[in-house]
Formats: sequence, structure tokens, C-alpha cells
Amino acid sequence: MRGSWDGTKARVRNHVFRVWTACAILAAYIFGWLYVPELLIWWKRTTTSVIEAGCGLLPYPWNDRIEATVGNIGLWVQITLAIVVFRILVWLVMSGTKHVWSARRRGSRRSIAAGDAAHDGQ
Repeated sequence: MRGSWDGTKARVRNHVFRVWTACAILAAYIFGWLYVPELLIWWKRTTTSVIEAGCGLLPYPWNDRIEATVGNIGLWVQITLAIVVFRILVWLVMSGTKHVWSARRRGSRRSIAAGDAAHDGQ
């Protein structure tokens, strides 16, 4: 029963993270639309050029077909790519923070152990 509960908690955390990142990107999109439209123009041009470059690597009949299909759903592709990039950035920050905190805790344990050993020797 314990393993089932742990799995459920992990799944809920996963979904909360997904919803949080999607809402953050949509809020950023609305903010950009209202206050910083240049950023949205840059993102559109960047994603379009990445799609064109990626499709350009495919053989002839498929490159035009896939580019046209992805281009027709361009806004959703741009939002999805923004969510994926944001999730990767958040993951990198969280992993780095976890690494720093674990290194600090290891260092404080060592200094406490060294202090105890020095205190025992007196």
C-alpha cells in the first residue's frame, strides 16, 4: 500500500509541475502580447526558422509536406516549444540547486565530524 501512495504522490507532483509550467508560459505569452510584442515576434521567427531548417534536412516530398503541416498549426507548436524549453530550464535550475544544497550538507557534516574528532582528542 505504501508504494502505491508514493506513486500517487509522484504522479500528482508531476501533473502539478506540468500545469504550473504551462500556465506560466501562457501568462508570459499574454504579458508579451500586451507589453513586449517584439519578444513574441522574435520567438515566432526563431521557431519558424528552426522548423524550416529541420524540414530542410528531410528528403523532397516529405520536407514540404511536414513544413506545411507544422506551419498550419504554428501557434500551438510555438507554445509547446516554449513550454518544453521552460521545463528544461526549470529542471536545470532545480538540479543545480539540489546539487548545491547536497554539497553544503555534506560539507557541514564533515566539519561537524571533524570538530567532534578534534574535541574527542582533547
